[in-house]
Amino acid sequence: MLEQVKQQQNAYEGIYAPEQRSEFDFHITTDPLTRYLRDRRLLKALAVLEQSNANIREWSVLLTCGGVGGEGLFFKKNGFNNVTVSDISENSLKICNEFDPTISTIMLNGESLDVPDASYDLVVVQDGLHHLPRPVTGFTEMLRVAKKAVIVIEPYDSLIGNLMGTEWEEQGTAINYVYRWDKNSFTQAVKSYLLKNYKQIKVLRLWDHGLVVSKLAGKLPKGVQLSAAKIIYGLFAPFNMAGNMFVGVLIK
Repeated sequence: MLEQVKQQQNAYEGIYAPEQRSEFDFHITTDPLTRYLRDRRLLKALAVLEQSNANIREWSVLLTCGGVGGEGLFFKKNGFNNVTVSDISENSLKICNEFDPTISTIMLNGESLDVPDASYDLVVVQDGLHHLPRPVTGFTEMLRVAKKAVIVIEPYDSLIGNLMGTEWEEQGTAINYVYRWDKNSFTQAVKSYLLKNYKQIKVLRLWDHGLVVSKLAGKLPKGVQLSAAKIIYGLFAPFNMAGNMFVGVLIK
C-alpha cells in the first residue's frame, strides 16, 4: 500500500509541475459564474455549521488532499484567518503558496496525517478522499485530527453516479478504486470511530455538474450567466434526493 501511495505522489508531482501552473488559475478567478460553481458546495456545508456554531470563522482549518489550495482560498475569502492546506505533492503546495502566501501549507499523506489528535478545529476535504487508496482510512484520520467538526464533499454512491462516473482511477502507474459515499456509510464510519462522542451528523445530497452548467450558462451574455446557473440548479433542486454529490458534516 505504501508503494501505491508513493506512485500516486510521483504522478501528482508531474500533474502539479511548475510548467502546469496556469492550468489551475481558475482557483483564483473572480469570474462570478466560476466562483459560484466552485464555491456552492462548501457554502452549503458552512451553512450547516453556522446553524449551531456562531463563531466558526475563529476556528483553525485544515484542508486535507488540498491540491493547489482552491478550498484554502475559499476559506480565506470567507473570513477564516487560520487556514492550512495539506497535500502529498510538494509541487501542489508551492502553487498554493504562490496563490496566497498567507495560507499555511504542510506535506501530509491523507491516509496518515502526521499531526496530533484534535490539532485543528475543522478538517475539510473536497473531491479528495476518492483519490486515496483507502478513503475510509483517510476519513477516520480526519475524525482524529478534528477538534470540533469535519466536512466531507465527495461523489454520492448512487446508481446514476456509478453509471456515469469512473469506477477505477489511474494516476501514473497507481490504480485505485473510486469510493463513493452515502448517508449510511458516512454514519457508520463516524459511529465506529467516535462511538457516541459526537453531537450531530448531517448529510446533504444534491446535483453538481459544474462543467455542464458552465458550458450552458457560458453561452449567454456575461451579465446573465450567474443567474442562469442558479436557475439551472434551481430546476434540479426538487430532484436532489437522487443527486450525484455528497456533502457530509460531522459536529463533535
